[in-house]
Amino acid sequence: MNHPGWTFAFWGVILLLIVLYFMVQLITALIVGVFYYLLAVLMTAYDGLLTLISQPIAGCIYTLIALVLLSVLGLPLRLYRPLNVWWKRRWWMPIAMGAFAFILMAFSWLPALRWSMTDPELGIPVETFHPVLAFGGWLLTLFSVLHFYPPESSTLLARKLRKGT
Repeated sequence: MNHPGWTFAFWGVILLLIVLYFMVQLITALIVGVFYYLLAVLMTAYDGLLTLISQPIAGCIYTLIALVLLSVLGLPLRLYRPLNVWWKRRWWMPIAMGAFAFILMAFSWLPALRWSMTDPELGIPVETFHPVLAFGGWLLTLFSVLHFYPPESSTLLARKLRKGT
């Protein structure tokens, strides 16, 4: 016997799982983004306790701002059905984009591509990452983590459970 409340409860559970999945993506992207940010800070300038306290906070703030913008940018991937189906069938694309982003960030530290700038407080020259490669790689990594969907074969069990077979 099918009760109308069961259908509502089923879709409520599905919606809850979707929200939880997005939260897992968001938290994972936040962790990866802050880790990359702090790694870049440690490789360029570390001046003691002030850096140790302020940079993790700044990294969280910058990463959260980037995640909000990348969530809005990736909204068509989630809401426009044909694009969503296309993106889910190409589950390997975020992995390839993440690998390309890592290569971009690695290239940004090559000696030929480093930028030299003067530290405004100390007045000494500091070598830093190539900003376009490093920032672009960081954003591409965040986008890849934020909009990754598992392969359809891994969601086969969920479809079977939904059909009741």
